[in-house]
Amino acid sequence: MNNKTAFWSVVALLAAMAVATAAVYNRLPAMMVTHWGTEGTPNGEMPRVWGALLPLLLAAGVAVLLWLLPLIDPRRRNYAAFRSTYNAFVVGVEAFIAYVDFFMLAWNLGYRLPLERAIAPALGAIFVLAGVLLREARPNWFVGIRTPWTLSSATVWDKTHRLAAPSFIFSGIVTAAGVFGTPLLLVGIGLVTVSAVLAVVYSYFAYEEEQKRTA
Repeated sequence: MNNKTAFWSVVALLAAMAVATAAVYNRLPAMMVTHWGTEGTPNGEMPRVWGALLPLLLAAGVAVLLWLLPLIDPRRRNYAAFRSTYNAFVVGVEAFIAYVDFFMLAWNLGYRLPLERAIAPALGAIFVLAGVLLREARPNWFVGIRTPWTLSSATVWDKTHRLAAPSFIFSGIVTAAGVFGTPLLLVGIGLVTVSAVLAVVYSYFAYEEEQKRTA
């Protein structure tokens, strides 16, 4: 996905959020449900003005941040090798925030959708996109498995990301399957957490092994 397509996709998502919020604002309750517990039970509220506006402000802030990162990264030139994938990930993150916003608006309008089953496919898609991004990412300071060892060796970076990418993609597929039952959602989230931790540990040992070979 080129920069222009990504930019206008994000603008379209932000516009859709703004239009949806404006269209239903007067029908929203004075205190909006904005947080749910692990069992999908509402456990947090905030005044309508903030409940309606914060998702849009969050989406805009995240979009600006993710757009700026490649510009301020000391290794910004490396983004050229995976910028298309990075752009797709940015759009995916914005789509996820918009999806959660639409879910929250629907809930507060009286549509009691099951939280876990509604969120599972969207969260799974984000994990899959993250896995694809890990597979393509080149050494940089903001994107990927950034440890002292991956940032010190391009070889260790490559090895670590080749290990982590399939794990994230598989975790995303399991997470998305959570639409059929909450246990799968929790297993998927657990798998992606374990995958991240193992990648960090692996990067250390891969670096140490490299140092032994070059000593």
